[in-house]
Parts: sequence; C-alpha cells; structure tokens
Amino acid sequence: MQDQTPGSRPGTQHPYARARLNDLVRRIEDALRSGDAALQSKLVLQSAELLTKRWSRLPPLDKPAFDGLLVTLCGQIDTAARRAFAERLAPLRLGPPRTSRTLARDTSAEVAAPLLARCPGLGDDILAEVAVSGSDGHRRAIAARPTLTPDLTDLLLRHGDGRAAARLLDNPGAAFSEAGFSGLMAHADRGEAVTLRLARRPDLPPGLAPTLLERTRRRAAEALETDLAGDRAEADRLLDRAAQTLAQPVAEDRLARFRASLDVIGSRSTGSRRDPSASQLERWLNLNRIEDGLAAIAHAASLPLAATVAAFDASAPTALAAILRGLDHPWPVLKALLARRFGETLPPETADGAWGLHRRLRPGTGRRLIRFAAMPLGCAAFLNEAEADDRSSNGGGP
Repeated sequence: MQDQTPGSRPGTQHPYARARLNDLVRRIEDALRSGDAALQSKLVLQSAELLTKRWSRLPPLDKPAFDGLLVTLCGQIDTAARRAFAERLAPLRLGPPRTSRTLARDTSAEVAAPLLARCPGLGDDILAEVAVSGSDGHRRAIAARPTLTPDLTDLLLRHGDGRAAARLLDNPGAAFSEAGFSGLMAHADRGEAVTLRLARRPDLPPGLAPTLLERTRRRAAEALETDLAGDRAEADRLLDRAAQTLAQPVAEDRLARFRASLDVIGSRSTGSRRDPSASQLERWLNLNRIEDGLAAIAHAASLPLAATVAAFDASAPTALAAILRGLDHPWPVLKALLARRFGETLPPETADGAWGLHRRLRPGTGRRLIRFAAMPLGCAAFLNEAEADDRSSNGGGP
C-alpha cells in the first residue's frame, strides 16, 4: 500500500497509488462489460486487499460511485470471491456502506458471516433485518458479535435454532431481556446444549434454576429407563446416588495432590491436542499414577476435580462408572480404577455392579446422568458433547 505524499491533503493519494486504483477500476468495468463471471471472480480474489485498502484513501466525492461499482461487481462474482471480499471488509469501521450491507444480506451464510459477526460498521437495523429474514447460519454469525443488545438477542432467540441460542450464551457481550430469558428457557426445553449453559449463568432470574435441574433429571431418567429396560425405580436410585456422591466434600490436603496433575493435563490438552487416550489412561492407572489419571478424567468430562475425586473415593462406583461410560472408555479403564481404589478388598458385588452399568449404559446416558448430578455444583459436565447428544436424542437431525 502506498502512503500519501508528504503535505498532501487528507483524502488525496500518491499519484502512483491513484493510477493503480484507476487501472483496477478500468479492469473491473471491462470485466463487468464482458459478462465473464470467472474473470470477475478472479479479479476480486486477486484484488480484494487492494480494493479495501484503497477505500479509506478515496476522496469523499468518489466514494459513492466506487461503492456502487463494488455492489455491481459483488452481484456477478461467485461465492468464494464474495467470501474473500467479505473477509476483507469485516474489520473496517467505515467500509463501503452499500457493499457491506449487500454482502451482509447475502443469501449464503458463508459469505455474510464475517460481516455479521465482526463488522463494526453494520447498524442494528441491518442486523435485525437479517436476524428475521436470514437463515440459522446468518443468525449464528450475528450471535457471535462482540456486543448484542437485548432487542437483537430477542430476535435471534425468536427466529433462531438451539445452536444460535447456545452461541449467545457463550457470548459475554450478549445481553438478555426478560423475554429473552423466556426464549432461552424454550430452547432449553428442546436441548441440553442450551440447558447446561443457561443453568450456570450468574444473572439467571430467580426460580429458573430448579426448572432447568428438573429438565436435566427428566432427560437422564428417560435415557436410563431405556437402557435399564423400563426400570424407573432403578433409574431414580442411580440419579440420586450419583448426585449425592459428586456433592461429597473432599479434604483440601487430598485435593492438593491432584492439582498439579490437572494443570499439566490442561496445558497439554489445548488447541488441536486431545486428552490422553483410553490406552494411555489405563497405562497410568496400572502404574499407580492415580493423580494423573483422575486429573485427565476430570478434564475430559468437564468436571470439578473435587467431584471426580469424590466419585473415585465413594464406596459405590455408580458415579465413577457413569463418568467412564460417558467418556466412552472401555471396561479395562474402569477395572483399573476399581483396582486402584479397592485393591484386594474389591467386593465381587461391587465389581459386578460396575460391570453391569458399563455394559448396559450407552455413553450418552452416562453423560446425561453425570450432567444432572453435577448441575447443583454449578458445573456443565460433558458440555462439548451436548450438541451431539441433542441430535442423537432427536433422531439424528440437525
């Protein structure tokens, strides 16, 4: 990018920069006259950076005509070129207004998303329009904006899906009205991804927390009944025992033994790096590396360290078996945990009960059981898997 010449007035350009822009405009006009869509798209892909950088340096009188030229061009080019141009426009506070609005309204959410999510120059009027008329993909992009007024979040919740609602709850800059919380409760009734996020909000209106807990219990009980051949009494017993177990206090000096391991596990499991595999976890346990093993389990299940240690310390391994099942780890991992916990004193009936739970519960059922048990602790257990579990319980739909 060429700088202005020394002493030049604001809005003027270095002669070379101006000539370069004029040449680009001529090429655009020629491409538009030719009707060659491939040439037009190629031109934008090659020149997107130049087009956006030169915009701020154009004299004010030239800007409307150039903006109009860009709008015409965007109407001819393919999706990839429009997306590339939208990415370049998104950071601009004072970008070409007609072009920015046109791309924000693009029927392709892939094109519109960069502007809807990040562009500071888009007004609430455009965002509200797209929130009503756009697709769920458009609404999810708006839900990620750094700040959102209650009026906008109301519209997104009224017209959007559960994924948009979950994204709003993940956004610290999203504000909600009383009607907005009612909309969130409606989405929570349809999926755990919203329920878990909503339950841990510090600004949750009074009276909603018990309702969310009851919905979480109902989902877990229904899944358990399915896996336990309709035995509701057994389902309720497992739910109550798991909740009581995770709530048990753990001495501070005992927890201190695990904290360093949790810090190491957390630092290693960032970005594209995953939690330790089942085979590695089993190897640690067989080497009596209990601190590393339980820290890895707590991190993978999004559970507090104290709750995970309490599940390990419990005399009945109900919660521990459900956590391991929720992680979809094989029986040898749970067996190794039981061996470290009980040693030679492991009662046969305890081992049989743990094996029975491992064999009968689906991973999603284990996750739902632990989500209910952990919710009173202010914890959203297995949060990353909630969206997939919602789809599974709804027949695999989107």
